[in-house]
Amino acid sequence: MICLICAGMASRIECQGPWEERDCPHCGHYRMADALILTLMEQGQIFDVAQTRNWLAQQRLNEVVPCIQAHEALLAL
Repeated sequence: MICLICAGMASRIECQGPWEERDCPHCGHYRMADALILTLMEQGQIFDVAQTRNWLAQQRLNEVVPCIQAHEALLAL
């Protein structure tokens, strides 16, 4: 499986609900909303990898597995 942030190799983790969950050696463990993934694909956008990794690190201070939703996404063309 690939990481939804950096496109490197990642493990897919089974989860409940409208999420994709990944564990990437570089980006860490996270969940991403299915709606966000569809939006990214439709608009041909990608994440700013460094900025997203920083955001994930900050989120891990409050929650074990950060969840990226469309309204929180840091998108770059």
